[in-house]
Amino acid sequence: MLSRYVTVLLVWVVGAVVAPAPSSPLPAAIDQAIQQVTAAELREHISVLASDRLAGRGVGHEGNKEAETYIAGVLRDARVLQAAPDYLQRVDVYSPRLGPAASLTISDGDRPIVELKVGPEFLPQPESSDRVGNGPLLFVQHGVSAASLGHDDYANIDAKGAVVLALDGAPDALLRSTQVSTEDKAGFAAIDRKVDDARAHGAAGLIVIRSYVGDAEGVWPSRPSVRSASYRLYGPMREKPLAVAVMSEHAAKPVRAALEQRTALIARLNPDVIAQPIAMDNLLGMVEGGSKAAEIVVVGAHLDHDGIDEAGRIYNGADDNASGTAAVLAMASAFTRASTRGARPARAVVFALWNGEEKGSLGAEYFVAHPQPARRIVANINLDMVGRDEDIPDPGDPRYRGFAKTQASDNTNVVHLLGYTYAPDLARAADAANETIHLTVKQDYDRDSQNLVRRSDNWPFLQHGIPAVFLTTGLHPDYHTPNDDTARIDFAKLERITELAARLVWLAAEGDAPRFRAQ
Repeated sequence: MLSRYVTVLLVWVVGAVVAPAPSSPLPAAIDQAIQQVTAAELREHISVLASDRLAGRGVGHEGNKEAETYIAGVLRDARVLQAAPDYLQRVDVYSPRLGPAASLTISDGDRPIVELKVGPEFLPQPESSDRVGNGPLLFVQHGVSAASLGHDDYANIDAKGAVVLALDGAPDALLRSTQVSTEDKAGFAAIDRKVDDARAHGAAGLIVIRSYVGDAEGVWPSRPSVRSASYRLYGPMREKPLAVAVMSEHAAKPVRAALEQRTALIARLNPDVIAQPIAMDNLLGMVEGGSKAAEIVVVGAHLDHDGIDEAGRIYNGADDNASGTAAVLAMASAFTRASTRGARPARAVVFALWNGEEKGSLGAEYFVAHPQPARRIVANINLDMVGRDEDIPDPGDPRYRGFAKTQASDNTNVVHLLGYTYAPDLARAADAANETIHLTVKQDYDRDSQNLVRRSDNWPFLQHGIPAVFLTTGLHPDYHTPNDDTARIDFAKLERITELAARLVWLAAEGDAPRFRAQ
């Protein structure tokens, strides 16, 4: 599960009418196949994936590739159909590095007003492409477009080909608005949001004015560990290049003064970002559908974890998220067994093991834009951290801030369902699926202060208006630590959650297409 989140704009929405929850029993073949999932099967998968040999499955490390190989072998041995060649959907990513020639020059004709190198006044950002941004400099206030909320800093500004200069933070009008949630207010201030809006308006570069530029080594560590290395999707960076940097308020003073006097300025922003692509893979199996096979239901979990830190400690990620990966593998085997006995769902079901979730849900984001097979996605069920009992001993810990204190002994039967406010039909189907499992399914975290609903691979689906729900047993003291090991998994509980998820997937693949509710 991600330790951070990015606030984004929902792209499109559809009707929000809530349909009745499906209640028909499952066909005997799929019911029997699901009940054949065992704790021993789940333990076998987690014991491999969370072993020291795989070194935490961090992106860019051979342990991540070994996890891919293991998963492909499991799918192959179970005779699960391939949804991509050899089950592998290639996803090109890169880990940005800062070169030695980064610079910013802002000129009034032939007269430079500002000439900066990397230092306390100027620093390129990892969000930048590797292209030079060269063009007229335009001031765009906070650089935020939110037309649906009556605010647009780009109104009456033609930013195409320009370098735009934006203030840090969010516009006061949006911060005061009662129509904007707390999380979206934070998102309007994020540099990712300013980057998205600058790209959408065709800018060649973005410079954000900050009171404190930051330490170059902190933003661009010279020797990042597997755990601390950042990654981004390579394709979008190439398709819509945007040079991105921050500059200090002190350095920006003469620039803003000139712009206030309506002086035409030219900016040349050379971020000198080095972006060498590397390939990681999503693993995709499927069962074919029947009468509605042109549509797919996607059930997924992320296969990667944090890898190795600077001290050489391994973050095995048994719960996060070998647990979800094991559940999806078991479901793929169960659905395949049922299919051979004649029980096929109306819609095709894709079993997805995402890569790069800990780096920003990169694999899931790529899949939503490039589904394999290329069919309409009607729903996503996501499993992330489904092998423990929620345990929050100290709400003052930054990892738990905003959550109520609770102990594992009170949560032995609890699983949380997130996304219920966006996908009420799927939430109701989850209740129907639980009728024979008798877990305590809590719908309580769509509005938590840490935005858990935005911190896993369900979120890219919701961004695109696709109904998605997210099953998790919640946080605990071993979350994102080297202590998240196989011995701490409750395999009996994981078996029941796998059965619940499998029944939910079948119901989603059989009934009316779930509706999406915009927030």
